[in-house]
Amino acid sequence: MDEQQRFWAAGRAPAQTTTRRTVRIRSRLPLALLGLLLINQIFNPARIWVGLMLGLGVLVLFCYLWARALSRGLDGQRTVRGAWVVAGDLLAEQFTVANAAALPALWVEVLDRSNLPGYRPDWVAFVGVNERQSYPAQGRCQHRGVFTLGPWELHSGDPLGLFEAVVTYPDSRSILVYPRAMVLPDLRLPRGQAPGQARAHRRTDQTTTTVATVRPYAPGDPLRAIHWRKTAQLGGARPDGSQFMVKQFDLEPSGDLWIVLDLDPAAHAGAGAESTLEYAITLAASLATQMLAENRRVGLAAPGCQLPPQGGQLQLWRILEALAQASATPGYPLARLLRELHPTSGRGRTIVALTPATDPAWSGELLRLAEQGNAPAALLLDASSFLAPDSPQRAARAAELAGLRGLLARHGVASHLIDRDFVFRPVVQLTRTRTELRTLSATGRVIAVEVEEEV
Repeated sequence: MDEQQRFWAAGRAPAQTTTRRTVRIRSRLPLALLGLLLINQIFNPARIWVGLMLGLGVLVLFCYLWARALSRGLDGQRTVRGAWVVAGDLLAEQFTVANAAALPALWVEVLDRSNLPGYRPDWVAFVGVNERQSYPAQGRCQHRGVFTLGPWELHSGDPLGLFEAVVTYPDSRSILVYPRAMVLPDLRLPRGQAPGQARAHRRTDQTTTTVATVRPYAPGDPLRAIHWRKTAQLGGARPDGSQFMVKQFDLEPSGDLWIVLDLDPAAHAGAGAESTLEYAITLAASLATQMLAENRRVGLAAPGCQLPPQGGQLQLWRILEALAQASATPGYPLARLLRELHPTSGRGRTIVALTPATDPAWSGELLRLAEQGNAPAALLLDASSFLAPDSPQRAARAAELAGLRGLLARHGVASHLIDRDFVFRPVVQLTRTRTELRTLSATGRVIAVEVEEEV
């Protein structure tokens, strides 16, 4: 498996554990009746009590042997279709139950213990002797995150329901549900200045591919920056011919982007899918998808995670994997996150702070990054819109947010506001390759086909 396939894998393969097969008693009534019959036989001996005891005992033994045979003969298998899923996708599985016992399973119940929200693949079926039953199970992945498929069990029993055969599969598989990219408004993010090919109004002595002009040599200029042809042209005009001309280069707008994601629960508001935390993660995934589609290099900074800016589809899945596992991190405010970014942020990059925090302390750290030649911007979530209309904090947070936007504007930092009423529309730009099994109509042979699809 290559590196790209490892990042596309939705979950880890389950560890091999031992299948447990047990027989449980479901009703103790027959045992109680046997006890009563035995007491009657002791205090009031009669053939009828002996006959009833023998008949009931044979019936109980027969039911137990039936359930015991099923516990040993039943076997199940589940297969996940597809390598990975995005929030909103349908998770598809195939369940198969086989009966190798000498007695039929009049009912077999599949009970699943998965914790994927809204996914209940439970099933009941009849499986005859040496028969196999299969059924597909589907469930929509409503939320991004890491979830578990399994453990699961097979339940069956005798016709009278006195005993229950249980086959337990303790294996579990972790499945990673990636956040879905959405359409963003026209943000018009600023760009930092970095050496390159595009012409700009700022000059630099750094070596780039574009020469803007030449100037006289100054002490400290490197010899590699001397423009020998221009020096030769002007040499005849100088009495001593010793005047060197040095190349001065252009700076171009940098395409590199840092997404700084605030996960401090003290700043966030709302709950579940209707929270600033989930909105922030969705916005980060959407921004990364959009910028990488424009061939820009994108990095992610979050508590416990720093992915330096890189380009390509693989970087997108790295970022989506980190966002899928992101959770609220107490005691990690945005100011600390920006401060830790200083040594690795580089120069000439766009840095976007994605936060609902209204504390102006983090704006100072963002401006310090701007002093390194980076272009700062802020994508602000309106936490007040996620609060109840009668909340006493609603007006205060709205006023704090307005003051923060004014402060950022005075320092030339572009900011964009996203509130709870923002309508997310999915971006149909993500593609994946999955394997399908198809049967050839001519020969009946089953082949594996790679299918590329949009998600």
